[in-house]
Amino acid sequence: MSIPDLISARPVLDSIRAIIASLNPPAFTRLEPQSVSGDPVPGLEARVHDPLWMLARQWQLGEFHGEDSGTPIAVHVSTESTALKSWQPGDASAELPVQSLAGDALLDALVEREPGQRDGPGLRLRAEAGAQLLDDLADMGVTGVRDSLIAAFPLPPPNPADPFDLQAPRLAGLLTGLVPDAESIARNLETAGGTTPPWIAGASNPATASNVAAAWLAWYRGGISPRVNANANSWIDDRLEYRFGVTLDRADHAELRAPLFEGGRVDWYTFDAAPNPPPRDGGAEGNGPSRRDIDLMATPLRFAGMPADRYWQYEDGSVNLGMLQSQPHDLARLCLVEFAMVYGNDWLVVPVDIQANAFTTITDVSYTTTFGERFSVLPSNDAGRSGKFAMFAISQPDGSSMPAVFLPPSGQAPQEGQPLEEVLFLRDEVAAMCWAVERVIQGPSGDARNRGGEPRPQPIAPRTDAGAELDYILVTQVPDNWIPLVTIALGNNAIALRKGAMLKAGAPVLARGALLRPTPLTIQDEEVPREGVRVRRIPVLARHADGSYERWIGRRVLVGRGEGSSGLMFDSAIRRNAPR
Repeated sequence: MSIPDLISARPVLDSIRAIIASLNPPAFTRLEPQSVSGDPVPGLEARVHDPLWMLARQWQLGEFHGEDSGTPIAVHVSTESTALKSWQPGDASAELPVQSLAGDALLDALVEREPGQRDGPGLRLRAEAGAQLLDDLADMGVTGVRDSLIAAFPLPPPNPADPFDLQAPRLAGLLTGLVPDAESIARNLETAGGTTPPWIAGASNPATASNVAAAWLAWYRGGISPRVNANANSWIDDRLEYRFGVTLDRADHAELRAPLFEGGRVDWYTFDAAPNPPPRDGGAEGNGPSRRDIDLMATPLRFAGMPADRYWQYEDGSVNLGMLQSQPHDLARLCLVEFAMVYGNDWLVVPVDIQANAFTTITDVSYTTTFGERFSVLPSNDAGRSGKFAMFAISQPDGSSMPAVFLPPSGQAPQEGQPLEEVLFLRDEVAAMCWAVERVIQGPSGDARNRGGEPRPQPIAPRTDAGAELDYILVTQVPDNWIPLVTIALGNNAIALRKGAMLKAGAPVLARGALLRPTPLTIQDEEVPREGVRVRRIPVLARHADGSYERWIGRRVLVGRGEGSSGLMFDSAIRRNAPR
């Protein structure tokens, strides 16, 4: 009989049998060494003159089933990267024109940038951009244009439609006659086309002035006041979200779609693989996939509390995985700890730098051992599992994942300013309807102002003439910044919310912000839950890899503040006051 058979045939003590029998249901317990003599030193010494003990330890640790193999010293990784070819704003069903995607472009800015306002930016930005043009011309030594620019393109007077914007008349009084209107200059340059405008012809150096004006116009239309372009709008009004897609530079025209993007940084989890994407025209033709081979040193994985790989080595006592608190039914935690304790030293860390703005696939992984042998690491096979699980992978329509890592061209650590506009969508159960409350809007000056400071509706004063005791009120007034969302039928028992308007002195009370400007504006009913939704317009500033700035105005979708009450009531009767 062999030594392992002797150990396995050793009888179990009755005390241990009693402990096992008393566990109902069975529980997990810790096995700790006990010393018969009270001194654990002889057992910890592991003296080599005790062959039976050594054989028993080898049998316990499974060394009888081991094999001689080398230790990995180098890891070889091969990758294949496919760059993005183009992008398409909006939903795929809208079929908006596909646009080329440059290598240094920021996808965040392309997706979130508003397609421009027909009335241009506010008074402050008009003045600042006009002053910037004057500074650019002065820096290049161009003279004789300042007075002609200010006279030909004066700042517009304050808009009387918003009397609550107190900054507009102050800015107009301070800056009128000192700086020109940038929006008028930009439109003049675009209208002129290839001809030379009169104010450039009168400059001391018309050629230099023309070049400065062209560079200034590109900067102004690029970030300050984009041109009105409905084909570049990724915002979905009825869903209060962004939608867009990107196309890979591959023969199969692989396409990734962002079905629900609420603003912020565009990352890999924003996308899903599109089923059967059709070939789309647009975008520059690239060079196809690029292959890269990387050789790295094999670095063992290390984590706090992992067991030492040598018997006589002291372990770190700051993290004790053996003291993990868990319940008998908490099998996931126990399995994780057991996996870390048993297989913790079998993992290697292989950092691989992947290409930005590309879809990277790991095509081959192999390692070289100390014996000079090279082994290939095969990909995991999910055929034997009923479920599918993958990390950092993009989902496909059939439930599987694309075996690749996607790094979209997003801005790193963008800076966001204070909201220029905020609309709160909420439900009013008393009035049995929904409202869009404009809390913050951007006035004619370009500065944000709070609409909560506007005058509230005056309470209805009862009449005093004789002849009746009650006054009938058909409908009460609500604040001007409460825009009604009327329920409409879509068919198949589906409803939606359509932007309406309250009447005040016989005229409709319209929204003043950009978020509620589209007419008609229909929002799906499920997009306004009981907790409400807040939508904000915020300025964003980011940097390219070369250090240049990119600025735009994006939108953010946040959770609301619950239900609200507008004070709207129908068919009311108030008692009249007795005549004096």
